[in-house]
Amino acid sequence: MKLQKKSLQPLKKNDFTERRAESRLPAHLPSILLEQDQTVYTTIINLSSSGIGFLSAKPVEANNEVEITFERRNANTMVPVSLKVHVQSCREVDFEYYIGGKISEKSLEYTKFFETIQPSK
Repeated sequence: MKLQKKSLQPLKKNDFTERRAESRLPAHLPSILLEQDQTVYTTIINLSSSGIGFLSAKPVEANNEVEITFERRNANTMVPVSLKVHVQSCREVDFEYYIGGKISEKSLEYTKFFETIQPSK
């Protein structure tokens, strides 16, 4: 039996974006993942008011609940922002893991933060 090689194909518009409730904004925010008494440094790479994508050195299983914390600037101080995230997917990308999830619980600070970064309509 002869195996066929599959070449990489560009993503079709609806491959991932159609599954999301809303489009995500690109980001590059240092963050911390808290899961079962473990702390892992992560980087948030996209977010919306209801979803988030981040890179982690540690994989996380789908359907797990995790907490992501990062800081936002408020006047002259840094304010911690916490999110509870229901992990939807985790896939390996260049020696780390891309984790996508739905925000299941957001703080008032996240709502304030997201209002400041949203593009005007």
